[in-house]
Amino acid sequence: MKTRTELVQGENIHIIDDTFSEEEIQAFFEYVEELPFRRKEKSNEYDNFPIFSTDFDPVVFEESTYIGQKARLLLETYVPEGKHYNLFRAYVNLSTYGDVEYPHYDCQADQKDITVLYYVNLKWNNTFGGETIFYEEHDTRLAILPKPGRFVIFPGKIEHMGSVASRICKTPRYSLALKYNLIQ
Repeated sequence: MKTRTELVQGENIHIIDDTFSEEEIQAFFEYVEELPFRRKEKSNEYDNFPIFSTDFDPVVFEESTYIGQKARLLLETYVPEGKHYNLFRAYVNLSTYGDVEYPHYDCQADQKDITVLYYVNLKWNNTFGGETIFYEEHDTRLAILPKPGRFVIFPGKIEHMGSVASRICKTPRYSLALKYNLIQ
């Protein structure tokens, strides 16, 4: 497992690679490719261009999938000790060239929600683009390529955006988003 941590808005963003075998990455990718998607995921209430997504039951996903179990383990490893989080939403986004994405926040600035992203694609090339972009004071601070099998863990109060793939990318960009809130 390879990890690195970047700082945005004084908060840690953890990037974790090589947590699964190629077979495990492929199996989840093939599963996701067969899911039914609906164009409903909006970055904010003013978004007139929703992208495709599909939701899972959070409890079932966390307990019955190796991705959900690994995400929980990574969350407990990289989030400060003594804090307990509840998975309240689990879903996969699907975007393609021509879709529209907007910078957004996953929670309010005073909340302690954590987002865990998992990049689902089986193959990804840096020329495809599709980076997750993190902002500081509405300016680009960090871009993370959606490398297959990569996890990214960050506070939901950081402004970010999953950018759309470039014209040369002929496959959808899939990302699994797991959203956790702090249990008081």
